[in-house]
Amino acid sequence: MIALTAWLGRWQSDRAGEKEALQAMFEARSREAAVTLGPTSGPAEALLYRHVRATGRWFPEGQVFIDNRIDEGRAGFHVVTPLRLAGSERVVLVNRGWVERSGTYPQAPNVPPPAAGEVEVTGLAALPPKRYLELSNETVSGNVWQNLSLDRYAQRMKLDVLPVMILADRASPGLVPVQERPDTGIARHKEYSLTWYSLATTVLALWVFYSFRREPA
Repeated sequence: MIALTAWLGRWQSDRAGEKEALQAMFEARSREAAVTLGPTSGPAEALLYRHVRATGRWFPEGQVFIDNRIDEGRAGFHVVTPLRLAGSERVVLVNRGWVERSGTYPQAPNVPPPAAGEVEVTGLAALPPKRYLELSNETVSGNVWQNLSLDRYAQRMKLDVLPVMILADRASPGLVPVQERPDTGIARHKEYSLTWYSLATTVLALWVFYSFRREPA
């Protein structure tokens, strides 16, 4: 038991070290010059948490609202609209910002799609947030989605989607910008490591205590 718990503590410490290196890489990327997205951009690992720019035209028919997103304690939606890249049929999803739920909930509030014409969007390349609990596979109601998966979106909309989405630097009028800071869970691994080492110490102390305890005469 001592060996097992000590090994688990060391494993979690090593995982924390790996995550610290990953966190440092993400933070370094966020300070680098912006990357221009195009039809051949990818994979996600090379783009994640880089500042990016993309030029194209909005595809308003593909706009969706991601439910259960919280901003300063208020529940609302992330407004996600595809941008068709210039000179290509490929699209990149753009998180245009957060909007509070309205009196029509669970329907989405009235957020007009952006104006037509070619535009340039800048922001941070990211992946959709991890899924909330899904009680069934049918989590889409019209343009309101419980969770956003790039693969699911591509299949449902029949669009060729880049492997990352853009968190727009400037939110559209009436929306709150969505910001994200890389968090690889370093603190959690350190807590787990401390827990396992503490358990190993406890087991060792109990073993010593019971090994040297004298039997009553």
